[in-house]
Amino acid sequence: MNQTHVIERAFEIAERDHACLKVSDVREALSREGYTISDLMHLEGWSIREQLRRRMKARGVRAVRRVELVESRP
Repeated sequence: MNQTHVIERAFEIAERDHACLKVSDVREALSREGYTISDLMHLEGWSIREQLRRRMKARGVRAVRRVELVESRP
C-alpha cells in the first residue's frame, strides 16, 4: 500500500514530472507506482482534473521563465 494519498501524489507528479503532459500521463505514472484502479477513481472528477491541468501548465511556465532568465544573463 502506498503511503501518500493518490491525490497528493498526483499533484506532486503534475508539478514535477516533465514527462507528464496530460492527466492521463499522471494516471499512468500513478499506476506504475502501484496505485490501484480504485485509487485512480479519485481523479475522475472535473475539478481535480482541472487542478492537475493547471499545475502542469504552471510547471511549464516556470520552466520557460527559468530558461529566459538564464538566457538573459550577460
